[in-house]
Amino acid sequence: MKAIAFKLVLRSWWRNKTFSIISIVSLAIGIACTNLLAVFVIHEYNLEADNPNRDNIYLMDQDSPLQPGERVCFIVGGIPGEIKEKYPEVTDYVRMNNTGMDYIMVNNTRFDPITIVVADASFPRFFPYKVVNGDLNEVLTQPNKIALTEECARKYFGKENPIGQTITTGTNNTITRVRKDGTIEKEENETTYQVAAIVESRDQSYISFDALTGTGGTLNGGLCLLMTNRPIDPDKFAEQINKDGMQTFLPGGKYHLYTLQESYFRKYTQEGFLFLNSRQKTLLYVGLISAILILLIACFNYINLNFSRLLQQVRMIHTQKLMGATKADINRQLFLDTFLTVIAAFLISLLITNDLIPLFNSIVSGNIQTSFFFNKQVLPMIALFIFLLSIIPSVYISRKIGKLSASGYREFFTGNKKRRIVTALSIAQYTVSIGLIIATLTVNSQLRFIQKGGEGYRDLIEVGSWGGDNSYMPAFVREIKKIPGVENVTLTGSCLLNMGLSTADIKNPDGSETHYMSAQYMGGRDFLKTLKIKIMQGIEPDRALEQFKNPTYITQKYADLLVPPGENPVGQPLSKYDKKNAEYEADGNKPKMIVAGIVEDIFANSLEEDVFPSIIYIVQDDDKRYAFTEIKLGKGRLQTIASIKKVWEKMNPGKYFTFQDVYKEFMQRNSRTTELAELMIMYSLISIFLTCFGLFGMALYATEQRTKEIGIRKVNGSSTLGIMFLLNKQFVGWIGIAFVIAVPVSWLFLNQWLEHFAYHTEISVFHFLLGGFSVLFITLLTVSWHTYKAASGNPVKVLRSE
Repeated sequence: MKAIAFKLVLRSWWRNKTFSIISIVSLAIGIACTNLLAVFVIHEYNLEADNPNRDNIYLMDQDSPLQPGERVCFIVGGIPGEIKEKYPEVTDYVRMNNTGMDYIMVNNTRFDPITIVVADASFPRFFPYKVVNGDLNEVLTQPNKIALTEECARKYFGKENPIGQTITTGTNNTITRVRKDGTIEKEENETTYQVAAIVESRDQSYISFDALTGTGGTLNGGLCLLMTNRPIDPDKFAEQINKDGMQTFLPGGKYHLYTLQESYFRKYTQEGFLFLNSRQKTLLYVGLISAILILLIACFNYINLNFSRLLQQVRMIHTQKLMGATKADINRQLFLDTFLTVIAAFLISLLITNDLIPLFNSIVSGNIQTSFFFNKQVLPMIALFIFLLSIIPSVYISRKIGKLSASGYREFFTGNKKRRIVTALSIAQYTVSIGLIIATLTVNSQLRFIQKGGEGYRDLIEVGSWGGDNSYMPAFVREIKKIPGVENVTLTGSCLLNMGLSTADIKNPDGSETHYMSAQYMGGRDFLKTLKIKIMQGIEPDRALEQFKNPTYITQKYADLLVPPGENPVGQPLSKYDKKNAEYEADGNKPKMIVAGIVEDIFANSLEEDVFPSIIYIVQDDDKRYAFTEIKLGKGRLQTIASIKKVWEKMNPGKYFTFQDVYKEFMQRNSRTTELAELMIMYSLISIFLTCFGLFGMALYATEQRTKEIGIRKVNGSSTLGIMFLLNKQFVGWIGIAFVIAVPVSWLFLNQWLEHFAYHTEISVFHFLLGGFSVLFITLLTVSWHTYKAASGNPVKVLRSE
């Protein structure tokens, strides 16, 4: 009997190919999306899952001395040792930092920089990296030894055994020494390491690096982790440290402790620990919610189409009963039908998931591997999910259909009860689709707002380095100005996105002071032009250099905070508003800075943070203090960069040419929004695709069920357009109800999300209307194709067949 039931299921699928394919494929997409996001959340919430000391490790940070309310996870080198000595519950600590470089050299070939972590010898006790070859203890305790990851070793040494080989890191800054005879000796600032170990990369790791080396016994400071003999309350322990007066950067500042998982979700805007992994919770929550909504759409399609297909089987089920089939046989067949549909969808979802993983990783900067789906953390969850998804609908449908009498079939499938079910599921599906489209449009609007804030950085590259001999810079600028693909060039005294910072003190009406961080820029006469910074008030830099010996520009934020209301600062000395500048000019030999104008604000970090009040010092282009060149590229980007490289190498023979894409770095600082926008686009497109799938099946079913009615109406003179309007009317009504539900819900969530940004776009009514009209247009386009085909047919043939 089981074999007969199986054959009947396959025969039913074949007779209703359209419904079966749509049900299985849409459900497979829904399962794939849900599994992918669920696995991603599991991956991120189980950081260091294989680490036996995970629950006893805590990150230490402290109040920032630069930005009120911010934290820094840089800890002075001697502090961890003092804490270990003072508190018996602390059994160990590890300090880590980056090594700076402009290039690495392997076998006399130079390559771009890699991430090298400098760590204490206690590192293996915190992170259980498997040593594939060599001795990790030797690396961490002996000078100039290094461990490479397997991927890094394979990249630079291929199949050759790297143990004993050397790697050299270097910067473009030369070391100058004066000999006893008075001659000057210059040598490259390079460090050579011997490879002493190869380690295996770890999944779900708190840190990621290409190479690891020891501190050599000294480390001024860096990221610090503490290990305790048991899990502790981090807040209470930090409170005890602060009570005991442990020294901090900021007088009266405090230390704070977090578990590894908690610190993983924290953001440190002013830190440069390239090896430290982090994640935003918002992305996980929004992603998981989106996946669940996609699954709901798929399930709505599945239920609607499955009910519709079962209606086609009413006669067959009656025939089976007449032929002697029992109620149990019918239930078993219906259960098998539903169960096999889900299982088939799940198997197809595995193929879809495997294809989506690379795209998904690129969107969320993830590191999910296909093998992780079979991890003990994930496999039980997926198995339970598929079990429930297959068993619950199967049992419900088989029991529901099995209990219906002959007249009950028709009443359930064609009566008000069926209509209520279909209507509710359809409205819910439309609500989800409209909500996702509105959310996607709003998130993309915020993304464009961010891109506009960084427009001055677009097509801008930065060349230069700290601490080296940069006397070639003015001549370098003169040469590259001749290159056709270079639009504008300016010299600067520091990196644009890592500018100098100082405190700006503002007196409040009550006599108290508020401390702000003020950004300091130094640039040539083309600084504003190259970065496309608009002058809101004042004169151009060329005129300013003629009129004032030391012109400066202040940003609008600076003027709002420090310039008294109604006062025009142009032409005034900067010391009038800036206390630190006044102290600097107190020495009569120091030049006076004059405000030449007010410019628009300069965005350097994430738009989630308030912009810095900034000062721009404009100096002559031949000034010796310049360290960097900012180059605005035009057409032919790659060719232009190649030409710039030739000029640079001509002036710096033997040195490795590197540059920074400033716009790319700026957008990376806003990666929370870019990742979310790309994820929302992907899931909105999927939701629209699934909605179209469901609409196709529902419209096909609706027209098939009303074929006789259409024929009669055509015979009685109804036009094709009138019949199309009749059949489309219910879908339009469903969308209207869904729109009314989706608008307030979407507005509530989006408004809360935008409040996280110091600078954000406004929620647009246009986005809500576009979301509703998009779904309406897609629905009418999909449904009208079926209705037109049915309405334009020959009614005589239809009635004859009936």
